[in-house]
Amino acid sequence: MTPMGQQQAISRAEHLVRDTAAALTPTPRLEMIASSVEPNACLDGDDGVVMSRAYWLRDVPKGRTMELSRQVQAHWRKRGYTVTAVGTGDNPELSGESTTDSFTLALGWAEGDDLYLAATSPCVTPDAPTAPATPPATPAPPQR
Repeated sequence: MTPMGQQQAISRAEHLVRDTAAALTPTPRLEMIASSVEPNACLDGDDGVVMSRAYWLRDVPKGRTMELSRQVQAHWRKRGYTVTAVGTGDNPELSGESTTDSFTLALGWAEGDDLYLAATSPCVTPDAPTAPATPPATPAPPQR
């Protein structure tokens, strides 16, 4: 398990997605995929969690998915990430990995020619739950 905590993993995933999106022309508007915010259990049975962030790429022209896919691939390589899978034919999907910290990267494609970017952490240490704030104790009334 990586010694990174949940909040650090969320920040890193956000950075990876936003950095990639900023490198695209035209620059997309990011729309968070709500299901990507909950922690998931590690697959190896470890007590940790994996954190993800995924965003739809909005305001990009339909029919340019392959062009955007090539831009993502070039950006990831420029950053030193490993591209681990490339879609075939007209499939723009990509998978990659940040070699310094083992975050998984993805460019996904959905029906309607919609693309999304995602980043997922390796297994990280869960953050300790925060206890609800307790009001200060009221002093007992004096004894008579």
